Amino acid sequence: MTEVSSAQTQLDLINQSKNPSKSEAGSKKLSDDFDNFLLLLTTQLKNQDPTEPLDVNQFTNQLVLFSGVEQQIATNENLEKLINFQTSSQLSGAVGYIGKTVDAKGNAGELVNGLAGFSYELDAAAATVTVVITDAASRAVFSGQGTTFQGKNLVSWDGTNAFTGAKEADGTYFVNVLAKNSAGETITSRTMTTGRVSGAEMKDGEMVLTVAGTYVKLADVKAVRDVVRVVPPANDNGTDETDNTADAGGNTVDEVDESEEG
Repeated sequence: MTEVSSAQTQLDLINQSKNPSKSEAGSKKLSDDFDNFLLLLTTQLKNQDPTEPLDVNQFTNQLVLFSGVEQQIATNENLEKLINFQTSSQLSGAVGYIGKTVDAKGNAGELVNGLAGFSYELDAAAATVTVVITDAASRAVFSGQGTTFQGKNLVSWDGTNAFTGAKEADGTYFVNVLAKNSAGETITSRTMTTGRVSGAEMKDGEMVLTVAGTYVKLADVKAVRDVVRVVPPANDNGTDETDNTADAGGNTVDEVDESEEG
């Protein structure tokens, strides 16, 4: 234990010496400047004309200025410590999301081992919902009908290209939705990025999660759960009338909520 603590202390010292904070760098510069000021002051005092002594008020004002700067640097050091503590606390909290499935602002989903999950919300029940899935190059790989319920709707895709019949490679894909009522009027819809969280980090001053190969802000997360409920959309060659939760092959399955297990 002592050897580990000693090694950690040495690493901390190396990091501090090679990567000083802004306040540490400012404090060192102030110290150097103050040393130079004292050297200049003593030199001037030694060589001053006794008949025309130096203005003491001028030196006093400069000393007050140095004191003010020193206090400001000390304040900055405390702020840096507070920010680092806050960042550490946010990161500790974000770690709890890793391995969970989340819904967040966006429209991404990740195809893994032949299964991808997506979700969207409707402001009102729709007569028809067209779901289009595209790859990272905006190439359409699926077009079909989605569920039409008001509120949240879930979609699954087994990776089969609806236009060529070929299996698409695992990776990040994007869902787009067009919902209409019986009069043919567009209903407001919102897509979401859905997937398992694989990482958390600070990016541009904000805590972000890695979901479905994309970054989402922690503040944009709308739901967290252990298992995604998925409903396979029917492609343009047919329809799927079932309202049950189903897997990518259309087989009815029971929903599992790991958060409630014993």
